[in-house]
Amino acid sequence: MKLLSIGLLVIFALAGCASPNEVDLSKSETDCAQKCSANFSTCLSAFTIFPIQQNNQCVDGLRSCASACPVKGSNSTNLTNPASTSMEQAKSKCLDLGFKAGTESFGQCVLKVSK
Repeated sequence: MKLLSIGLLVIFALAGCASPNEVDLSKSETDCAQKCSANFSTCLSAFTIFPIQQNNQCVDGLRSCASACPVKGSNSTNLTNPASTSMEQAKSKCLDLGFKAGTESFGQCVLKVSK
């Protein structure tokens, strides 16, 4: 009876776990998909007292990253220079985060985000 109770507890605890298998990166541009995967791995490798919660947050981050990736073979990546597009996205993100354009901290943010 005790073993059954423990088994049920484990099943209920794991039932809320999100799985990275839910996220399909095969349709995303390779470079972007690799960055998403690397960010996911980094997220999972961080120590936490609440591993299930962290797993769910990492999967949410992977899902968000994957949705931002361009689709393989889409012409949208061929219309503009990818480097300038990436830089513009980085600048926009840093402005959204509250950095003031033209400051040293803004420049550092752009460099970090564009990597």
